[in-house]
Amino acid sequence: MKWLRRLTALAMTVLALSLTGVAAYAHEVPDPSRTGTISVSMKYDGQQVPGGTVTLYRVGDVVSDNGDYLFALNDACADSGVSLDDLQSPDAAEALAAWVTSHDVAGTTVEVGADGTATFGDVALGLYVMVQNEPASGYYAIDPFLIGMPLTEDGAYVYDIDASPKLELQKKPVTPPTEETAPETGDPATPVAAFALCGAALVGVALVALRARR
Repeated sequence: MKWLRRLTALAMTVLALSLTGVAAYAHEVPDPSRTGTISVSMKYDGQQVPGGTVTLYRVGDVVSDNGDYLFALNDACADSGVSLDDLQSPDAAEALAAWVTSHDVAGTTVEVGADGTATFGDVALGLYVMVQNEPASGYYAIDPFLIGMPLTEDGAYVYDIDASPKLELQKKPVTPPTEETAPETGDPATPVAAFALCGAALVGVALVALRARR
């Protein structure tokens, strides 16, 4: 019976080790019932820039792939053919921005407040592209960029996202004012002709007066 007890103990040890391994490799799962916030801060030369609007378009969903969670294009953008292998790619962001605007995909637009910040609340899980269709006066629009909800940070999911490090506005060059000249009216040759006629008339009068005296 000793061999049976030893076999049972060995089986329990193997089971404990296997469970320990499962716990060690388990990772957090996104909570589909949660929503988050995305804040963007418009800056130029370190100063906040108010004015304009930004629009958030949902372009992807969170999907599970063998226990890993990643983003895949949703139905509205599936036919765009854009690759999501690199979410930091400006080409992917620009392509999806062009797609949503040309295919009338619904988005959420928020005004940039007096503090230079725009905040989107109750953002559902998914992949989004941020687009600025109306920049602040005197500035260029920001380049589109992709942002996922949630993001991962140190192995944990983050649902309150600050996108301000991504943004730095570019100021439009100031065009110097042009000098305004008074418009010319009439024919410039007309005054000369008038003076010539007046002079001829005066000469004629003088000659008549001289003859009369003689």
